[in-house]
Amino acid sequence: MSGNVDDGIADADARTGTTADEGRNETTSDAFSVRMRASAGDEHVSGAETIIAHDEADETTGTDAVSDKVASAAESMVQRALEHPRGNPDDVTVTVERLSRPPRCVEALPVVTLDVDDADESREVARELLARADITDGAVTRGFDVLRSDTAERGAGLVDAADGSRLDPIPARGVRATNIGTSDAGRDALDVVITKQEVASPETVREAVVLATTIAHAPGTRAELCWSDDPDYAAGYVATPEAYYRFPVLKPDGVTEGGRAIFVAPGAPVVKVVDYLETQPVLVGGASGGETVEPAALFGDENG
Repeated sequence: MSGNVDDGIADADARTGTTADEGRNETTSDAFSVRMRASAGDEHVSGAETIIAHDEADETTGTDAVSDKVASAAESMVQRALEHPRGNPDDVTVTVERLSRPPRCVEALPVVTLDVDDADESREVARELLARADITDGAVTRGFDVLRSDTAERGAGLVDAADGSRLDPIPARGVRATNIGTSDAGRDALDVVITKQEVASPETVREAVVLATTIAHAPGTRAELCWSDDPDYAAGYVATPEAYYRFPVLKPDGVTEGGRAIFVAPGAPVVKVVDYLETQPVLVGGASGGETVEPAALFGDENG
């Protein structure tokens, strides 16, 4: 599947087997969204989200089991917020909400870990991956600038893949992908793939893959660039419709600026992109495999 197509809007619905309008016809769901946001003053500290749904393959996941999982997820998120390396929050808000429509089930992107030596090499490779997803040099530079800015912490920046302009309605807020999660089977399958790649923080990577997969299915999305605002976490990734490309180090240690830039095809309807990311529930139900490779395996010798 090519990441450099302008008709990604149709492709996004084709990949999921349903349309946004079909999803809106549903009024109830057996699934719950559990979301956490933590802040200190006006500063974002941490966030997390997941979907808890009845698993038809597991006869034990009835109403009581779903309720137990919701409670467990909420407790885990609060603990995570209180122990976050960005500092102690003043406010932790956990929202539990029954989904108004059933989640759209998708398969996770393949997880490809790049064997790179340092942040400088990683960023060169990241730029090449974005260029091959039909992102112009100017738009790539704008994407890196978004991640270096303070506003990146509040949400993802939508960037026009051609001219680099910001497309999100309120750049200071950005766009937040919500109502995402994994089924039990999807989580287990992803954990197997990620663990084989000797990842130090498999849960963190799994959550990032789930989010990147969700974004990759949004209308008109060509690619995504992300690294964490956690000063102790230097990893990052580029995601395209083909794969989640993980870099063990994509920023210098101790840097607190981070976030994500989503590159959108020129002419894509921004309203539909934002609506999909912020309202469409997405549940990752399986893995697509993955591997650890050197850049030369992707590009030949030019970045090796």
